[in-house]
Amino acid sequence: MTMTRTTPSAALSDAPPATWRRWTALGVPGLVALGTALALLQGTAFAHDTFHDCHYFGPSLRMHIAAWAGLACGLAAPMLYVALCRGAARRGWDHTATRASGLALAVLILGVLPLLLEVFGVWVLYAPDPSGGYDCSGLAAPGPAALPAG
Repeated sequence: MTMTRTTPSAALSDAPPATWRRWTALGVPGLVALGTALALLQGTAFAHDTFHDCHYFGPSLRMHIAAWAGLACGLAAPMLYVALCRGAARRGWDHTATRASGLALAVLILGVLPLLLEVFGVWVLYAPDPSGGYDCSGLAAPGPAALPAG
């Protein structure tokens, strides 16, 4: 019975190089974080850009750019991770042996919620006017002063 010994240099050759680990550790979480930031920017833009002096102006260009760019970043992150993992497997590297791959996968799993927020943000762009008209009639619920006396 013969045993094959693995030398440390042979074990290190299966690990991806530093450039691959850098793209995995910084690129994938960076895209998720950028998509989340753009989704939050779109929420801020909705609060400030759509209604002025009880007039509905519709979604602004800033909302369109933030929503579509956020969705693009949110969808590009898993595609980048899959492309990096497939490239590592094609070269014979063990991508599961690195902390960078584990970090990227954890961020992708946590990035599902921001991705849903980004999809909702794009839907909001094309949803009908939430107030139901072009004035302040549907923006707020009537307070106690608006109730009839008696």
